[in-house]
Amino acid sequence: MDEFLDPFKDCTRVEQAWLGDLYAAVRDWIHPAVGTSLGWSVGKLAETVLWIVRRTTGSQSLPVSYKLVSVSELLSRQLSPCCSSLTWSTSHYRERAREAEQALPNHKALPRTQLLLIGFLCDGRISGQCNGCWRLRDVTGSVHCEVLNSSPLWLGKLMLLPTWNYIPQNAPGKELGGYLELIDSPVCVTSGPTELDPGEMLNEVIGVRKAARILRQRGSGRGCVCVCGEVRVVCPLLVIAGKCFFCFILAEEDASVPILVTDPECVHWRQCVCVGQSVCITALRVCSVRGWAGHRVLSVTPCSHLRLNPHTEEQRDNTHSQSDTLAQSDSHTQSQIETQSDTASPTSHESTQVEAQSLSDSHTQSLTGTHTLDTHLQQESSDLAQMDAHPPARRKVSKIISYRGRITSVLNAEAGLYEIDGKVGLCLAYQPQRKLSGGLRPGAEIELQNVHFLFRPTPFGPDAMLCLCLRSSVCVRAFSPLRSKISTPRSDSPLLCYLLERNLGVSEYLWLCYCHTALTERLCPRWVCEARVCVVAGRLLQFALGEEEKRGKQKRDIYREMIQDPHTCPLTEYSVSRPHVSVCSLKELCDWMEKECWESLSLSSLVPPSGPYLAHAQLNPLLCWSTHTLPLRSCSTHTLCPPLLVGVLEASSSRASVRLMDQTAAVDCVCVESSQSGDQLATINTAWLGCLVCIRNCTLVMERFLKTDFPSWKHLDQQRYITHKHCRVYIQVCVKDMHILSPSASMTIISSEGRREGEGGVMEEQVEGVQKAECSDKMSHTGRIKRKRESEEKREGHNKKYRDSCNYSNGPDDAEGSASTMSVPCVTLLLCVDTKQGVAFRNLQTASQTQGLKLSFTVKVTCLGDIQRWDRDPRNEPMEEREGAGGERKMELQFVDSSVRWFPLLQPGSVYRLTALNTEDVSVLCGSTVPAKGGVTLLSSPSLLVQPQWRIHTLTQLLLSEQIQGMMSVSDVLRCSSEVVSLYGVISERTTLEEEKGKTPALRSLISNKEQSVEQGLRVRLTLQDSEAPDRSLQVYLDLSHVPYIPGLIPGATVLLHDFQRKVSVVKNVYCWSLPVSCVTVTGLGSLKPRPPPPMMHLGQWAPGRAGQSIVGRVRSHVVCVLSLQLKWVCSFCGSVFKQSVCTRTCPPCDSNTGIFQAEANLCVCAHRVAVEDGTGEAQVWFSTETVAELLSLAATDWEGLQRHVRVRGHLRVYARGRNMVRPQHS
Repeated sequence: MDEFLDPFKDCTRVEQAWLGDLYAAVRDWIHPAVGTSLGWSVGKLAETVLWIVRRTTGSQSLPVSYKLVSVSELLSRQLSPCCSSLTWSTSHYRERAREAEQALPNHKALPRTQLLLIGFLCDGRISGQCNGCWRLRDVTGSVHCEVLNSSPLWLGKLMLLPTWNYIPQNAPGKELGGYLELIDSPVCVTSGPTELDPGEMLNEVIGVRKAARILRQRGSGRGCVCVCGEVRVVCPLLVIAGKCFFCFILAEEDASVPILVTDPECVHWRQCVCVGQSVCITALRVCSVRGWAGHRVLSVTPCSHLRLNPHTEEQRDNTHSQSDTLAQSDSHTQSQIETQSDTASPTSHESTQVEAQSLSDSHTQSLTGTHTLDTHLQQESSDLAQMDAHPPARRKVSKIISYRGRITSVLNAEAGLYEIDGKVGLCLAYQPQRKLSGGLRPGAEIELQNVHFLFRPTPFGPDAMLCLCLRSSVCVRAFSPLRSKISTPRSDSPLLCYLLERNLGVSEYLWLCYCHTALTERLCPRWVCEARVCVVAGRLLQFALGEEEKRGKQKRDIYREMIQDPHTCPLTEYSVSRPHVSVCSLKELCDWMEKECWESLSLSSLVPPSGPYLAHAQLNPLLCWSTHTLPLRSCSTHTLCPPLLVGVLEASSSRASVRLMDQTAAVDCVCVESSQSGDQLATINTAWLGCLVCIRNCTLVMERFLKTDFPSWKHLDQQRYITHKHCRVYIQVCVKDMHILSPSASMTIISSEGRREGEGGVMEEQVEGVQKAECSDKMSHTGRIKRKRESEEKREGHNKKYRDSCNYSNGPDDAEGSASTMSVPCVTLLLCVDTKQGVAFRNLQTASQTQGLKLSFTVKVTCLGDIQRWDRDPRNEPMEEREGAGGERKMELQFVDSSVRWFPLLQPGSVYRLTALNTEDVSVLCGSTVPAKGGVTLLSSPSLLVQPQWRIHTLTQLLLSEQIQGMMSVSDVLRCSSEVVSLYGVISERTTLEEEKGKTPALRSLISNKEQSVEQGLRVRLTLQDSEAPDRSLQVYLDLSHVPYIPGLIPGATVLLHDFQRKVSVVKNVYCWSLPVSCVTVTGLGSLKPRPPPPMMHLGQWAPGRAGQSIVGRVRSHVVCVLSLQLKWVCSFCGSVFKQSVCTRTCPPCDSNTGIFQAEANLCVCAHRVAVEDGTGEAQVWFSTETVAELLSLAATDWEGLQRHVRVRGHLRVYARGRNMVRPQHS
C-alpha cells in the first residue's frame, strides 16, 4: 500500500484515507479474481481503478464523499431503494427528481447515495443459472443487473458503474437481495481476454435471401454459414425442461430466416438484441426442430459469434472507454444482439410451461409504417357504437403495432399487468415472467415491438390493451427515477400457471385477474387463504363460462408462435368481454339496492285508482309500506355486465336468518330448497353453512317503510310531507341457483354419501365437480413442483433449495374441517322436530347471563335414541344403528341469544343430530325437569338449554307436501271452529296498519338497541289466498313489534303459519291473529310476474249461507236499477262535510287552513248502490267513487261539472222509488 500511496503524499489526510480504502477494496474484493489472469499486482490494479474513476468524473480531484462498497455490503446494508452517480451534479439530480415527481405526483424520487461499485460483468452461469442475466460479481458475491444498452464485449470484464439505481427486494422469509439498474453504460477497467477477430469469416458472409434458400434446400450440406441481416423479431428467453433458449428472426425485404440460440455460452446475447439492428452471426448450422415438422432453422454452435456492423461496433467501443452522463448515454442506444435457441426441442410443443427468465431489451429505432394508437382507438370506437349493451361474445382480430410510453402503474405484477401513460393496459402474461421486476417500475420508459393491440377485450380494464406474445419484445429505454412499492413476483405465479394449463384467451385471463383481485379483497384472509384465491377464481371462471368452457381449445405451439409466418398465437383473435359478467361485492349490491329502492319510488303508483277521492286517513296508510323486486341481472353497479354474487353462507344470531357474507358487507337471504320432484323445502340443509357459493339468479327485494302526512293525493310530489323513511334489502334465492365454489366439510359428506348410494342431486353434482377440480389442481400443482425441482436441480445443483409457492387450505370451512381430522371427543343426540315456536325478544335469565330482554325460541322435539359418545365429530354422517337404540322421549330445546342462529334451519318433521364437542359427559344433553311437589302431576317435558358452541346437523328433510299434511288450508280455516290453527297459503296483499294511538309499547326502548333487527310498532295485515282455490282468502294480522323482522312476506310468497288464533268478527268474517308463540316460515318465493285476476263466478255462489267464506271473484252481469246515489265534499282531515269550501264541523271546530281546504276539495268520497243479476241470483253492489262516472255514462267534463255543482251544497243524496228500498232516516 505504501508504494501505491507514495505519489499522493501531498494529498490531505482525508484523501489519503480514501486512497487507502480504495487500495484495500481492490486487494480484498477485486484482485483475487483478476490478478492471476492478468498478472497485475494489487498496486497496478488500484492505480488503474483510480485512473478510471478520475476519467469518469472528468476531474483530477478525488471523490472522497463516495464510498467503495462490495456486493455483499450493498445487499446486506442497503435496505431501501437508492441511486448513485459519479457524473451528476446536485442541481442535475434535483432537476431530474423534480421532473419525475411532476410526471407521477403520487411517487417520490429515489434518494441519492454516494457509493462506488466495481466488479466483473458475468452472465447467469456465475450463479449456477443459464438464464442470460447480467450479474455484477466480486469475491464477496454477485447481484443481478438490468442494463439499457449492453454489449457481448462486456462479458468477463472488470467494470466501474458510474450511474445506477439499486432496488432491494427483501421478501419476508427470504434471503436479502435486490438488483441494479445501470443508467449509464459501465466503464471498462481492464481490457480482458482478447476477442476473436472474425474479419476472415466476414468475407464469406451471406445475406438473408441466400440463407432462406439454403433452408428450403433439402439436400444442403452440413457446413456452417455466416449470415448478416436486420433483426425483425426478438423472442423472449424460454426455459423448458431445464434448458434455456430463445430465437430471433433476421429479415431482408420480404425474406426472413429464424435463428435459434441454445448454447449456454450464447444465452447472454438476449440482453443485447433489439429490433432494427444490423447484425452478423457466424458459424450457424442448419437443423430441424422437433415438434415443428417440415421446417428448418439456423442454429448457433459453440463457435458462433455475434457482431454488429463495423460502424456500430466502433461507437460501442468508444462508450466502453469513456464515461457518459445520462444525457450522453441516451444518444448511444444501439446494442449488440445475442440469441439462443434449441436445435433439438427439449420437449414436445405440447409442453409449454414457461418460467420467468425474460430480460430487458434496448433499442431506439421505432417501426415505420405503423398507425398511432389514437388511430386504432378511433377505428375501434366506431365499431363499439354498434354493439349492444349486453353483447354476445364475439371474436375480433388484434393488430400488430409498436408503442413507446411510460409505466404509470403496476396493476398486478404477478399477473403481468401494467398501465402505460395512464390509459393503456399492458399484459405480459403470455410471455415468460421477467427476472425480479425487470426494471418495469412506475416511471420507467419502455418500448414495445410486435405487440398485439386489443380494443376493450374486457370491461374491467383500460379500453386499449397491449399484449405481448412469444414474438413480441419489451425494451426498457429509461429506468424509473422514482421510489415505488416493490412486489417480488413469485417464480410460479398461480395466475400464470392457470393461464398455461387452461389455454385461456386474453379476455378470459383478464377476467380471471379481475376476479382474483375482487376475491382477495372480499374473502381473504377470513374465509380463503391467499394461496387459495386463484383456485376459487378459476372455478368461478369455469362457472361463468358455462358450456363455453367445455369446448376444446387449441394447445399453444411455441415454435409456430415465435417463428412461423403468417403469425398466429392466442392473441391473434380474441373474444370481446368474455365472460360477460361481473363479480359484485355485497356492499356494492346493498348500496345499489338502497339507491334503486328510492329512485324507483313513485308515490302515485302506490295509490289505487280511487286515490284522488281518498281522505288523509285513507291515503297515508297506503304509502307506509311498498316493495320493489328485480332480478339480479338488472343490477348494474359499475359496469354493464350482469353481476355474480360470491360469498359465504352464515347463520345470523342477531337477525335469526341466513346471510350471505363477504368482508365488505352481509345481506339477508330467503332461501328455499327444491327437490328433484319439484317440491320445495321450507328450509335449507345445515351443510350449506360455511359453503362459499356463487349466485347468478336470484330476486332482489327492496322494502320501503315511510311515515307520511300527505293532505291529499295532489301533494304526493312534495317531499316535505315525508317525515321518515328507511328501507330493508335482501335477496330471495333457490338452493338450486347457488353454485358451490368451495364446500364445507359437512357438504363434502353429503356428496360422498350421494355417490355411494348412486343418487346425485344438483348439490351433490356441484360438490363432486369441485372435488374433481380440487384433485386436478393438486395434481397440476404437484406436477409443477416436480418439474420445477428437476429444472432447478439440473441448472443449479443440489444446493438450490426448493420452495413451495402454494399452501392449500380446506376452504371456508377450513377451521371446522381441520377439527374433524383430529380426535375430538363429543356426545350426540338424534332428534326429530315436532313444533317450533316463533323467535322473539323475551325477558329471560340464564345461569351464565344476566336477566334481560333476549332473543329466544323453543323447539319441541322427539329424541330418537339414547345419547352417544364419539371419539370424533360425526357431523352429518348417516345415522348408525346404535344411535336409534333406546325409546323415544319428548324434550324441549331452549335457544337463547347466539343459539338463535339455528332458527331458520330447523323445520318440523326433519331429523337432526345435536352435537356437543370436547366432552364425553352424556348428562350435558339430558335436560332438566321441574321437581313435582304436593302431588302435582307435571305435564311439561324435560328442558335443555342449547349452548352457543354446540352444533346441529341435518340428517333428513321433509318435502313441502309432507310438511303441510298436518296443516290447514285457507278453506279449512274458514270452515273449522278451532281457536288455534296452523295454516298455509299464498300472500296476495300486504297492508301496514296504523300504530295504536295513545299506546306506548313497553318493550320499545329495550328493543330499539337490538341492531335495528326489529321494526318498532310494526303491525301488518296479510291477505292469504288458498293455494288450491284462489277465490278463497283470509286476512291474517301480525304484530312484528317485538320480533326480528321477517323478510320474504311479500305478495306471491307461500308461507306456513304455525299457532295462530282464529277469530270471527261481528259481521261473521273469519280472520287470524298472531300469538307470542306464533311462527312464520316462507316456503315459496314471491313471483316477479303479475298476479292473475280473480276467477269468474256467479252471483249464486255468494248465497247468504256462504257469506263467511270470504270468496273473491269477478262477476259478469247487467244493471237492473239504480237504488241510490250519494255525492258529497268532505274535509280530508276530519271527514266532515265541505260546504262552499268550508268545513262544516263546529264541535270541536275544524282548524284546517285554506291549503287543506283546496286539497280536500278533490277528495270526493261517494258511494253508489245498484242491483244487478246474472240469471243465478241478484245482489246489491256498492260501487266506489272512481267507477260512478263510468256507471252513469258521464264524460270527464260532465263529471267535473257535477262535482263543482255539488260543492255548493256540500252533500247530495238521490234515491230511486220502488224495489222495496227503505229511505234512511237522515236524507
